[in-house]
Amino acid sequence: MSRRRAVALAVTAGLLAAACAPRSVAPTTTMVPLVPRELLPTTTAAPTTTLLSNDAPATALLEEIPELECAFTPPLAGGEITFVVGDRLFSVGSDGTQVRCITQLDESQRGVVRWSPTGARAVVNSATVFDDQGSRETGFRTDNTRVRWVFPAGDALIAPTSTNNTLVRREAATAARSEVTFLWQTELAISHPAGNKLIASGLSPDAERGVFVAGPDGSDRRTAALIAEDDTTVVDLAVDAGGTELYVVTTDLDRYEIRRLTFPGLTLSDVDSDQEPIGDLTPGPVTKTLAWKVGLCNSTTTTRVLDDRSGQPVTVGDGGPLDGLSVGPVGWLDASRLVVISRPLGCSGPGDLWIWNALDGSAVLLTRAVEFPAVRVGVQRATYLSITPDVAIPEL
Repeated sequence: MSRRRAVALAVTAGLLAAACAPRSVAPTTTMVPLVPRELLPTTTAAPTTTLLSNDAPATALLEEIPELECAFTPPLAGGEITFVVGDRLFSVGSDGTQVRCITQLDESQRGVVRWSPTGARAVVNSATVFDDQGSRETGFRTDNTRVRWVFPAGDALIAPTSTNNTLVRREAATAARSEVTFLWQTELAISHPAGNKLIASGLSPDAERGVFVAGPDGSDRRTAALIAEDDTTVVDLAVDAGGTELYVVTTDLDRYEIRRLTFPGLTLSDVDSDQEPIGDLTPGPVTKTLAWKVGLCNSTTTTRVLDDRSGQPVTVGDGGPLDGLSVGPVGWLDASRLVVISRPLGCSGPGDLWIWNALDGSAVLLTRAVEFPAVRVGVQRATYLSITPDVAIPEL
């Protein structure tokens, strides 16, 4: 049997976030310092506060969150950033104004926030969905980190089950369950922005491993790419907002690679590669915007974006106030502004939110010491996904 048709599946283990070792800051003194100022540490003892460089703003746009009553509100016209402080989910405009408390969370609901494509509702910690009708259970468990919205309306959620045997769809309003399985084993699954296809990685009924597309009900399965080596695993999937480009992250445990698969002709091109883990693919609300995270979560991570002008990856924050910090992508406000979270170390826990501009490399500090940030902005209508008949299937 060929390696392509091997039935064995490799599941990449999740990386554990490491705690940050605090640094100290020299006390104020009128004497001549023993250590030159330029050699002093650049972080305080608090792991969520960053000292800014001379050309960065002295204060955050949002220095203090006011006392507010919580009520679900529609998204701001220009988009907004949401985040958790304590037991509340807040939102703020990109200029630091129009602060609102959207909802109060209990302990089981504190977790990753994912807004629907229109921003009309959110899923929190995988198990709870809320909108203007209130909050309710999704039907998925909190430990199912593969829950994703169905495009374009955001009226349902999909995720593989823990055994990978079934791909499940849950209605957002009622949690009604249906199966949309089209693979023997489903590792990851996402909805195409146009809503006409599901995209998944795993093992097909023909015992081929790779990336496959099917209709929204799981019908009409087609092969998009095959995995060439037995030890290669798909670890992340994302589609460009325009709908014609699929980004696939693979690893063979020695190296991680991002490849771009372009429809309808299934042409394959390289985007980035690294020996350190690559993940958190973050497409924007408009076409030609993509960010991703590189690095181990027990160290400092970097965020890179694909520069559409040069076609090359660019590191977010090089030479600015984010330089040397552990940076992760949050989401795009538009074609040039990317929201990121910074910490002295690692991938989890409270951090500082910044708005980085891809046009000039500037970074503006939005607010400090927040958790579970997300961008709430509507996505543009995408081109329907199609595959040219009888096209050659590429190998990852």
